[in-house]
Amino acid sequence: MSTVLITGARGLVGPYLVEAFEKLGNVCTNARVEGDFPGDLSDARKAREVIEGAAPNIVVHAAAKTNVDACEDDPDDADRNNRLATSNIIAALPDEAYLVYLSTDQVYPDKTGLHVEDETNPVNAYGQSKFEGEVAALAHRPSIVARTNLFGPSRVEGRKSLSDFVIDSLVARQSITLFEDVLFSPLHVVTLAQTLVEMVQAGLTGVFNVSSRDGMSKADFATSIAARCLLQTETARRGCSQEMAGRARRSLDLRMDPSRLEKALGRSMPTLEEEIAKL
Repeated sequence: MSTVLITGARGLVGPYLVEAFEKLGNVCTNARVEGDFPGDLSDARKAREVIEGAAPNIVVHAAAKTNVDACEDDPDDADRNNRLATSNIIAALPDEAYLVYLSTDQVYPDKTGLHVEDETNPVNAYGQSKFEGEVAALAHRPSIVARTNLFGPSRVEGRKSLSDFVIDSLVARQSITLFEDVLFSPLHVVTLAQTLVEMVQAGLTGVFNVSSRDGMSKADFATSIAARCLLQTETARRGCSQEMAGRARRSLDLRMDPSRLEKALGRSMPTLEEEIAKL
């Protein structure tokens, strides 16, 4: 039985990771001011206290600053939370401990997908800080870098996923713009958490796209959710992300190719429509 430390336990994916990794043993949590072992991981001393206190065999590092626009406004803070915190964990982590680093599709360039793992070129501070976190994570062996995007019901008060936003907006009949020009291939958060457990059980190491096997525009994603949940879409309009002033630059096509992961696990990843059906 392993001891698993989940960082970022108050994030969207945190509760799902806790639930999934209980299959492997005792799970403990970290958040900045909450969890079994609270502490700011960008502080090297605190990070060491967290690792030494938890004494994990497996660390699932989900803690991050993920607001793309906020990272662009303060890239130094993005670096502290996304690269430095990872480096601090590595410095304190025993050589034999397994590290799973949750990364992002934002490390990919502004090119047509499907993206494969060796073509990184982030276009914003968030993607750059997460990519540098990947580099730090891969300096540790054994480690997994899981590039992903996710949706599903939030279990954390005050946090919403994209699917939560779509459903809540349509239920409240609020006016929203659905981006036709942004493409992605997320997973339902339950699938993501369960897949990470499967990857650890298989002893995988290296960089993997942990994604649905196709993808669609965010407009089509929202429309599919509406159909699934029997919601009206009269208050939603289709438009382009470039109409939104003040947004940090983002790659428009972030669809990922999960072929490397499919080969490693010996199975296919689900389609995005199959994932939406889990809502």
